[in-house]
Amino acid sequence: MKRRKWTICLLAMAVALGVSGCGRGNTVAAAEPLMLQAGPIQPVEPKRSQLIGEKESTIEYAAPLAYVLAYPHLSNEVIDNQILQFIDGLKTDFAQKYDLKDEKEKKRLSQEDCNSFLYLDYDSYIVSEDKICIIFYETQELEQKISPTEQKTNTVERVHIFHFNTKTGERISEDSLRKDGFLEAVSAYVIRYFTENEPYKDRIFGDYRKTLAPDAGRFNRFALNDKGVLLFFERYDIFPGSLGRVELLVPYSELAGLLNGVGIEAPPVVEEKEPEVKEPTEKIDRVIDPTKPMVALTFDDGPKPSSTERILDALEKNHAVATFFDLGKLVEAYPDTVKRELALGCEVGSHSYSHKNFNTLSPEAINEDVKKTAAAFQKAVGFEPTLFRPPYGNCNDTVKKHIPMAMVTWSIDTLDWKTKSPDAIMKLIRSEGNLDGKVILMHGIYETSAEATEKLVPYLIKQGYQLVTVSEMAKYRHDGKLEDGKLYGYSYFQ
Repeated sequence: MKRRKWTICLLAMAVALGVSGCGRGNTVAAAEPLMLQAGPIQPVEPKRSQLIGEKESTIEYAAPLAYVLAYPHLSNEVIDNQILQFIDGLKTDFAQKYDLKDEKEKKRLSQEDCNSFLYLDYDSYIVSEDKICIIFYETQELEQKISPTEQKTNTVERVHIFHFNTKTGERISEDSLRKDGFLEAVSAYVIRYFTENEPYKDRIFGDYRKTLAPDAGRFNRFALNDKGVLLFFERYDIFPGSLGRVELLVPYSELAGLLNGVGIEAPPVVEEKEPEVKEPTEKIDRVIDPTKPMVALTFDDGPKPSSTERILDALEKNHAVATFFDLGKLVEAYPDTVKRELALGCEVGSHSYSHKNFNTLSPEAINEDVKKTAAAFQKAVGFEPTLFRPPYGNCNDTVKKHIPMAMVTWSIDTLDWKTKSPDAIMKLIRSEGNLDGKVILMHGIYETSAEATEKLVPYLIKQGYQLVTVSEMAKYRHDGKLEDGKLYGYSYFQ
């Protein structure tokens, strides 16, 4: 953009804001945010920044530099001083990089000779009773003269995040906000979201599972609002530059108990009130016809008595079975529910002990998890699992080498963990067309998934499908017995 055009833009901003005065730049309070750039992509829901304090806007020319800065004034001296120090630091760094060293030449410049622009805008959020978050969006636009008639503009964008305690004025570090397990949960959510949703799933590039791994350092910085954790991915981070800066909200419901004093606290599992575990009213006598269509329902992350028992009720009522991939720690907590799963003729496999991302674990950690889970099953139901569903479906070469069980994923993901809607789950299943030979992924820990199962099981039977276990599916519809140490994934169950 030509310098003259930038001058007109800046002057228009100044007029619109009613700028007056002089000194350290022209500064006024503004009722509306000063929009300096297109808003970042928000794939989960619209961002609703809360106006905290009064908005201050500064426009300053110091050719060849120009500044257009917006920031909040909170009437909290400790916080306001930290914000002003941050802004002064930005300006100092910018000037050191791009200001002219020759003072005589600098004095000859006019406002129209500004060719290096520093912009600052912000969002602010009330996180909790004593916490706020301020996100500053910095943009540097640097004009470079290529020829007497042509210019090139280079743009640098950065995000700066501040959390403050409103009672003390002290800045709160992200390290002090997150608990153990936070990085793993965020990593899993981000990978699943970007690989399952438009416009991201077909545009994510590079070794993104490594880039977005819990220990890759990408989630150490984050912002909080009243709905969840905001993450920022700069241009060319993991997507083409055409998507610009990508912003993703991880809802607090996905991070229960993993943040200090923020969001949803997860109640201890042992405190959940267990409903009465029912004994099957009759022994289910099933005959499988290999010539007829069949489908396998699978349920991860349980058992959770309230929802899992509803799922078992639906199966028993319809003389049907499913495969449950249960967590070792919950098998220990709710052995009676696991026993009922088996009594109904269902298949029960391992989903690890506590749902860690196995792609990030060492061989020693994988072996330890396998042993711990096997011991939990042995104590609860008298046998060790022979099937394993890797958490998040993650199964790299190291995982395959150290899991002494057949590894099973799925061919249809109902996204029940995301939609929490029985109607959405049913709609997705209907849209899949022919289900013969398919393995359907659901989760046994959501009441909405249990409600969907109550509709789905009779629907599938009415459509002519036999409900079978994963092992039965392999035997009758594919190529036989599931073997230890092998991965049976999406392509296998097609």
